[in-house]
Amino acid sequence: MGATLLVDIARRHSRRVFIVILLIAGLLLAALGFADKLLGVCGLDRLSSRNEAYLESSLERSLRTFAVLSTIKVGLAVVEGTEIGVGFGLEIGDVVQAAYDYVDIAWKTVLAGCVILLGTQVLVETASVLDHWLLAITLAAVALMMITQGAPARFPRTHGALRQVGLFMTVLTTACYLILPLSIAGGAYLSNRITAPSIEEAEAGLTALTEELFSEAQDQTADEGLRSRWAQTKDKLNDMTVYLKDKASELVVWILKLIAGYLFDCLLFPLALFVLLFLFTRVMAKSLFG
Repeated sequence: MGATLLVDIARRHSRRVFIVILLIAGLLLAALGFADKLLGVCGLDRLSSRNEAYLESSLERSLRTFAVLSTIKVGLAVVEGTEIGVGFGLEIGDVVQAAYDYVDIAWKTVLAGCVILLGTQVLVETASVLDHWLLAITLAAVALMMITQGAPARFPRTHGALRQVGLFMTVLTTACYLILPLSIAGGAYLSNRITAPSIEEAEAGLTALTEELFSEAQDQTADEGLRSRWAQTKDKLNDMTVYLKDKASELVVWILKLIAGYLFDCLLFPLALFVLLFLFTRVMAKSLFG
C-alpha cells in the first residue's frame, strides 16, 4: 500500500517536473522570438498578411470616399452662401441645406471610420511587437504556478496569485495571437459578403454626383474660385437645384447605406467577433486553470 502511494506520488511529481521543463523551454523560445516563427509557419503569418492587406485597402477606399464627400460638402457650402435674388436664394438655400446635412453626417461617419482603421492598424502592430513577451510572461507564470502547486501551507496565497496571473496572461496572450487577428479576418469576410455591395453602390453614386455638379468648378483657377463659378448665372444654380431635388431620395439612400456599411465594417462586425472569442477563451482558460 505504502509502496503504491510512493510510486503514484513519484509519477505525479515527475509529470509536473516534465511539464515545468517544457514550460521553461517554451519561455526561452518565446523570449528569443522562435515561438513567433513557429506559430507563423503554422498559419499566423498568412492570416496577418491578409489582415494587413484588408486594412490597407479599406483605409485607401475610406480616404477616397472622404475626399469625395469633402468636395461635395465644400461645394454645397459655397453654393448655399451664394446670393442671387431673394426668393431664388431662399429656394436654393433650402434644397442645398438638406443635402449638406446628409453629406455632413456621412462625412463625419467616414472620418470616424478612417480613425478606427488607423487605430486598428496601430493595435495590430503593437500586438505583433508585444506578443512574444506576453507569451514568455504567461509561460513563466504557469511554470511558477506548477512549481508552487502542493507547496507547504505558507504558500497558498502565492499559488493562488500565480494562478490568477496565469489566467489573465493566458487570455491576454491569446487575444494578441488569435482573437484580434481572427476578429479582423471575420470582419473582413462579413464585410465582403454583406456590406460591400451597399458601400460600393453608395460610393459610386456620390462620385457620380461630384462629377455632375463640381467637376467643372474644380477645373477653374484659384482666382476664379468656386463661388464665382456658381454665381455666374441663375440657370446654372437652377439646374443644380433641380438635380438635387431629383436626386434627394437617392442621396438619402446612399448616405444611409454608407453610414450603415461603415458602422458594421469598422465597429460592429470586428467588435462582436472579438467579444465572442474573448468570452469563449476566458471560459476555456478558467476551466483549464480550475
